[in-house]
Amino acid sequence: MKQSIDAIANNLQTIREARKLSLDKLSGLTGVSKSMLRQIETGKSSPTIATIWKIANGLKVSFTSLLKKPVVEAEVRSFKDGKPLTAESEHYRLFPLIPFEPEQSFETYFIEIDPDTTFSGEPHEGNVYEYVFVLKGQLEISVDGKGFKINENEFLQFKANCPHDYKCIGKKMASAIMQISYLS
Repeated sequence: MKQSIDAIANNLQTIREARKLSLDKLSGLTGVSKSMLRQIETGKSSPTIATIWKIANGLKVSFTSLLKKPVVEAEVRSFKDGKPLTAESEHYRLFPLIPFEPEQSFETYFIEIDPDTTFSGEPHEGNVYEYVFVLKGQLEISVDGKGFKINENEFLQFKANCPHDYKCIGKKMASAIMQISYLS
């Protein structure tokens, strides 16, 4: 996880300085305390998924723009490289796979959700779609209050500008690939 913490620290500081934002101003934009932002920028804190989303939404950047590492030309990687980002007492695990780049306009994650765990996704701003490909287990995804049951080898696509929840409804852990597409 050290590489992810370093990437978040470097990317946050680079974006903040490029926009000439003080930590106070950044705190006002994101709703994250100045002291937490300082800890993140210095690599002394590993932020939660919710905190990263607050920062991304406040800065109006993609989630993975805060996580991305330098690009390589070719590389074989595991879905589960490094320590995951977690939520819901570590019963929801998110592994960044492909970071957002303006020329490709999407980002991709591998997710794991333990049985009886619900994760509430933040509404995205703009013309954003999510695609969730269930590899193992069963998920129920609620989009603006309407529930969709997705089994292994099925996927759901939805416009993600409204509240959406992910719930593992099976007796075993669910895993999925999630892709977020930013359309213009």
